[in-house]
Amino acid sequence: MNGISIKNIQGSNLEDVLEPGERLLWSGAPASGQRFFQVVGDERFFHIGLLVGAAVMWSSVFFIEPETRFGLKTAYMVFGVMTFLFVVTSICIVSARQFVLQNLVYFVTDNRALILRCGRNWRLGKRLYLVSCPHSATYPYRVIPSRPYPSLQVGTMFSEDQVQPFGLGLSHPGHPVLWDRVCPPITFDYVPNAQELLELVQSGD
Repeated sequence: MNGISIKNIQGSNLEDVLEPGERLLWSGAPASGQRFFQVVGDERFFHIGLLVGAAVMWSSVFFIEPETRFGLKTAYMVFGVMTFLFVVTSICIVSARQFVLQNLVYFVTDNRALILRCGRNWRLGKRLYLVSCPHSATYPYRVIPSRPYPSLQVGTMFSEDQVQPFGLGLSHPGHPVLWDRVCPPITFDYVPNAQELLELVQSGD
């Protein structure tokens, strides 16, 4: 997809987001995941994995002989620290998801699909970042099944070296230098009306 841009905007009014003459067709935000306990997507597998790991770890206590070098006292200390780290990891995952989804707003205009995110720069200053995806008649838009609501892919990010590696042409799976590179999708996450939005975006091609 051509013409995708990411820019920092200073204002917070709709006029600062839209271009002159651009018409807003729809606006919204993620319908789930903005609250602490609203687990979305595959996040639950991380929490279940940490819980199972802690349960397996503590179940091994029954097989530790008190007289061994790694005795019960040491096991309690190590397992306690590991369990604490598991809990902190789980809380960090939830907090990061909640912060990101709370600060996302989606727009569909007659020209573009837009994602507006509030974030912080390296100096912890509050900034608004706008991702702009112009409508395309050839881009393979798709609805991505997810939990609890689907997501709509409205664009794909390409780095400069992925599009023109060494100036020799498009990247492909057989290019060794780019084997570990990915092309991240740009999505409207967790929108109940994803199919309707897909038709709306495609009608603006």
